[in-house]
Amino acid sequence: MNISSAVRDHRPVYIQIAETLRARILSGYYEEKIDGELPLSREWKVSRRTIQQALELLVQEGLLVRQHGMGTFINSKGVEKRYRAITSITEGIAGQGLRPEFRVLSSGPEMADGENALFFELGRDAQVYRHRRLVSANGRALAVVDTCLNLTLLEGLELSHLDSSLYGTLRHQFNRTIVQAEDQYVPAVADGEVASLLGLPEGNPIFIAIRRARDQTGAPIELSHISMLPVPLDISIRHVGFLQAVPEAISPEAREWSYTVGFGSFEDKSVGSGSGNRSAARSKRKTAL
Repeated sequence: MNISSAVRDHRPVYIQIAETLRARILSGYYEEKIDGELPLSREWKVSRRTIQQALELLVQEGLLVRQHGMGTFINSKGVEKRYRAITSITEGIAGQGLRPEFRVLSSGPEMADGENALFFELGRDAQVYRHRRLVSANGRALAVVDTCLNLTLLEGLELSHLDSSLYGTLRHQFNRTIVQAEDQYVPAVADGEVASLLGLPEGNPIFIAIRRARDQTGAPIELSHISMLPVPLDISIRHVGFLQAVPEAISPEAREWSYTVGFGSFEDKSVGSGSGNRSAARSKRKTAL
C-alpha cells in the first residue's frame, strides 16, 4: 500500500496500515510470524507508535497474538473463524486435483463500457484493465474468462504473462483480497469465438457466470464474465433469519445468508452426468470482513 496515495480517504494512517496487514494475513503472505515493529515502521515511514496502534487493532480482532520477547504471530484459529476467502475458478479447478493451464487471449487497459463504469463508479473517459484468457486442464479447454479490473485500485497492473491465479496475484502484489462476490449464472449459447475456443459447435449450450467482486475495503475490484462448458449444476441455498432472537440455536457457520453452486466435474466429459468431484463457489450477501 502506498500511504501517500491512500491518505486521500482521510482515515488515520494506522487504520490504513492495519488494513494492508489484514490483507497480507488473509492471503497467507505471512506464514506464522509477522514483521517486527521497526521493519514495519521503516516500510511505511511512520513512527513505531503508529505501527503499534495498527497491530493492536488486529490483536483485538483476534487475527494476531503477541508473545512477550518473541514477537507477534498469526492467530490461525482467529483467521479461520472470522474470514473466508472467496474461491476463483482457478482455485476451484485445482481443488478437483486438476492442474489449471492458461492461454492469454488479450490483456491491457481499455476504455470502460457502461457496465464497468457503473459497477466501478468511474467517471467519463476512465479506463479498466481487461484480461481475457482460456482456462484448460489436462489438455481440455474449460472456460473463457473475460475479466475487467478496477485500475484506480491497481496502479501498474500488468497481466499479459500471467500463468497463475489472478486472485493470488491481486493478494501478493497489491494486498487486495476478494472477500465479497455476487455471482449470477446464466444459460447461453456459444458464439463463434467462444465455441471455437471451447471446442464446441457454434450455438451449443453453455453457462455464463457473471461475478461482481469487492476487496477487503469494500471497493469494487472485479467484474468477470466466464463462459464455461455445460457441466451439471448443483445449487444449494441456505436462509437464516431472526439471528438476534435465537443466536445460540444457530451454528457460527450458518450465521449468514449464503448459497453454494457446484459446477459438477470439469474432468468428466459427459454432459448431464452428476458423478465426479464438485467444484463449489460460494457467494455471500454480506462481506466476510
